[in-house]
Amino acid sequence: MQSERLDYALNMLLEGEDINLLKKHAERISEDYRDGTGPSKRIVNDAKKAKAYAASRMPATYRAVYDSLRYVISVSDLCVSSVLDVGAGTGAGIFACTDLLQAEDITLLEREESMISIGKQLFSCDSLLSSARWIKASVQDIGTDKKYDLVTASYVMNELNEEDMLRTAEKLWDITGDTLLIVEPGTPKGYANILVIRDILLQKGAYITAPCTHAGKCPMVEDDWCHFYCRVQRSRLHKQLKGGEAPFEDEKYSFMAFSKKEAQLPEFRVLRRPRIYKGHIMLTVCSKEGIQNITVTKKEKERYRDAGKLKAGDAFY
Repeated sequence: MQSERLDYALNMLLEGEDINLLKKHAERISEDYRDGTGPSKRIVNDAKKAKAYAASRMPATYRAVYDSLRYVISVSDLCVSSVLDVGAGTGAGIFACTDLLQAEDITLLEREESMISIGKQLFSCDSLLSSARWIKASVQDIGTDKKYDLVTASYVMNELNEEDMLRTAEKLWDITGDTLLIVEPGTPKGYANILVIRDILLQKGAYITAPCTHAGKCPMVEDDWCHFYCRVQRSRLHKQLKGGEAPFEDEKYSFMAFSKKEAQLPEFRVLRRPRIYKGHIMLTVCSKEGIQNITVTKKEKERYRDAGKLKAGDAFY
């Protein structure tokens, strides 16, 4: 799934720009991401860098948030009128939210003026987002009187130390009216952060919506971690900025969604790509009983057909 709205806005933003200069900035951002520090928004402090960030990272961030939110919607009756995106960068998460949900009240928190400026330019190209409100602040700067139906934070926690991360998670929960979605890089550190937040918010009465199938201890062993991937189609501009001719790239991400009300969780969450054999399909899944390998045979007809279409992250019953 690619967003035509986002593609159009990026093309309008970057029309006439020096691609070689943007490529240099994009390469630096990619290096930061591969080093495990994430595409740090804190060092994006001028317009050219912010444009390079938007062009190189927004498609992947969009897709990770889109897929995560889609999993949430599949097991809940999520209906929102207000959305808050914290550490919004240039607004990729909000493009994803508004491709899936209708929200009248859209607010974005971002500390870097250059990111806000580019985000506003992108939003001005989109009729659904032209009235969105940008606030130059961190989440700790705002009060808790107003609650938002959906609060999102994508690729934010990996930029914080543990103390700040926990304070931020608790504050996010305090201003959540219905659902809180946290998306992090699909790395051991990214998922470790999510597990810490999971423990804290469960103690505060949160219900898990996705991806977990239960609220018990995570069954992942120490050398593994819960992460998924999304395939991002690369535009001509994206290829120029990131090099190579491959028509796509895979973004690894971890996520967790928390709700104020209990959701009907799936029996299984698929953790790996299905292994298809003659007459049967093997699935590695997470369930209340832990991580399991289950077999779906051709005799099961409809279930067998459904199993063959699954990918990592999908629910299965």
